[in-house]
Amino acid sequence: MKTTACIKLLALLLLAAWLFRKEWQAAEARRAALEKQTEEARHNNEAREAFLRQLRLLLEKDPCDIQRELNKLSPPPGVVWPPLSASSPSPADRPEAPVATPASSPAVQPQASTPAPPASVAELLEQGTVLVLAQRKEGLSMGSGFFVAPGYIVTNAHVVGDAAQAIVTNKATRGLLTAKVLRATQSGGRDFAVLQVQGAPPITPLKLAADIKRTERVSAWGFPGAVTVDDPKFAALLQGNAAAAPEVVYTDGSVSVILQRNPPLIVHTATVSQGNSGGPLVNDKGEVAGINTFIKLDDESYRQSSLAIVSASLADYLRSVGIPFSLAAPPAAPAAKAAGGGKP
Repeated sequence: MKTTACIKLLALLLLAAWLFRKEWQAAEARRAALEKQTEEARHNNEAREAFLRQLRLLLEKDPCDIQRELNKLSPPPGVVWPPLSASSPSPADRPEAPVATPASSPAVQPQASTPAPPASVAELLEQGTVLVLAQRKEGLSMGSGFFVAPGYIVTNAHVVGDAAQAIVTNKATRGLLTAKVLRATQSGGRDFAVLQVQGAPPITPLKLAADIKRTERVSAWGFPGAVTVDDPKFAALLQGNAAAAPEVVYTDGSVSVILQRNPPLIVHTATVSQGNSGGPLVNDKGEVAGINTFIKLDDESYRQSSLAIVSASLADYLRSVGIPFSLAAPPAAPAAKAAGGGKP
């Protein structure tokens, strides 16, 4: 009996040792897996931090250098780069520009509901002005644009270049939207492109002003590289965060002169830089007086002139290619003083 008891005790001890060894092996396997995951996470974090350092150094450079060097960066695993897919235009995707004869008006993309009227001019411009990113053959191009009708955005043709599509975004779009380059022209002094987007939330389009005069107060809205490259949300967008939308930048000034060229050009004092191209120049009512297109620098005085193509030329172009838009009502004529000799 004593021998049997000893055998049972020994069996129990062996079973306990076997179970302990199994638990120890399982714990070791979990520890090894955790160490592997920790090492992978550390490696990924170091790679992302190094990539972020590259981006920060790049953001300190001139916007032209940024566009040239973006595609040279090697992103870490898991980061979508570049944020846009390269695409080449084809005759089926992009009509020959300029368009000589009016085209039938394309069907406007339906929106989910009628947009609520913006409470202020600032709110109107913040939701109606978009950042435009286009993957051109020579690299990533950045500019501005604005809604002229539900589903239709206007920008400069030199912003989209040879790209057949672009990406647009702002806070109101609730993420990145893919836009097809529907029409474009860079002839006869015009520099216009029309983008068509689908799935945009309700956004109030901007109206084109009926007229603009010297000394009139104006403001430029858009995404100038001199400011936007320092916006953390822009850096997050370049890293693949589709929900990150940089802030729309506002500057104000007045109309210095309207050059009577074909088309007329507005010279104004609102500060713009590369990245403002294609953005709206608006009056104090938020009506688009012109589309900011380029700047000129005087090498001797270091004075900058900001130039915009008048909205009347843009309206003519939109009519010619059948793109819907809205014109603002012309300003009311001042009431004539009543005849008579009343006291002042």
